[in-house]
Order: sequence, then structure tokens, then C-alpha cells
Amino acid sequence: ISSMLQKFSLRSDWAEKLLAMAEADKEKSAQSVTAFVQEAKEKIRTIEAKLQRLLDGYLDQVIEQEVYREKKAKLLSEKKSLEGQIVRIEQKRTGWLEPMKEWIKVASNLVKIARDSNLLEKKVAAKEIFGSNLRLASRAVRGEPVFPFAAAQRAAALVGQKDESQILVQLYDKVRTYFERN
Repeated sequence: ISSMLQKFSLRSDWAEKLLAMAEADKEKSAQSVTAFVQEAKEKIRTIEAKLQRLLDGYLDQVIEQEVYREKKAKLLSEKKSLEGQIVRIEQKRTGWLEPMKEWIKVASNLVKIARDSNLLEKKVAAKEIFGSNLRLASRAVRGEPVFPFAAAQRAAALVGQKDESQILVQLYDKVRTYFERN
């Protein structure tokens, strides 16, 4: 198990670079999300003003009840949609960041865990890497790793074949996409 754990470890210099890339992306996305959120909030304020004018028109008996209900329902639906978009955008903006940081931390600690004699840590690490796919066959441990660890293993195998910065960018993109979707 110790030798298997080492195959899926992330070099410490790679871990630092991946974390730096994640922080840079966080800053970039914060700027673009802020612009969208401001625009959406402005639209919500406009809708609220329209709702107030609609209510005033209804109370002054300028607008019939049926027209009032239809317009109000339409405006409230539009407002709720914008509020939902704001929530989704803000969650998506950084929702991937913490799980990715946690994965980087676990993957970079695998070498240490493999060297230590703490069997419980090895078991937990193996479960992280393989999920429930780990099995014993012919006195050998076998299993298919779950995605982020499989990507790290494939990236490590490319060292010497490709430029290291290119490997890191591809690994980062794949892992970020994985954590954004999950």
C-alpha cells in the first residue's frame, strides 16, 4: 500500500504552484462576478421600483386587478430568477476552491503518509485515492484511482516528455473542472 500511495502523491513544488494558480483564478473570477452581481442588483432595484409603481396604480384604481396580478407575477418571477442567478454565480465562483485545496493538501502529504508507520492514515489515504475500488488479489493490492488522483498520476508520468509548466496547467485545468462540476 505504501508504494501505491507514493504513485499518487503530488510533488510539493507542484502543490505550491497549483495553489498559487487557484488563488489567481479566485481573484480573476471575483472581479468578473462582482460586475455581474452589480448589474443584476441594479436590475432587481429597477424591478422593485416597477412593482411599487404597479402597486400604486392598483391602489389608485388606475389598473384592474387582473392586469395587476399578471404584471406582478411576471416581475416577481424575473426578480426571483435574478436572485437565483446571483446565488449560483457566487457559489460557483469559489465553491470549487476549498475541495481543490483539500485535495492538493492530501495529495502532497501522500509521500509522508506512505513513509510513516501509521496504518490508519494509510487506510484513510487509500480510501481517498481509490474509494471503494481497492481490492486484494494474489496477495497484491489493486485498484482504480478516483479522478483527481488519477490525473496527478498521469501528469507525473508526463515529466520529461512535456514541459513541466504545460503539464501543470493541464493538470490544474482538469482538476479545477472536476471540482467545479462536483
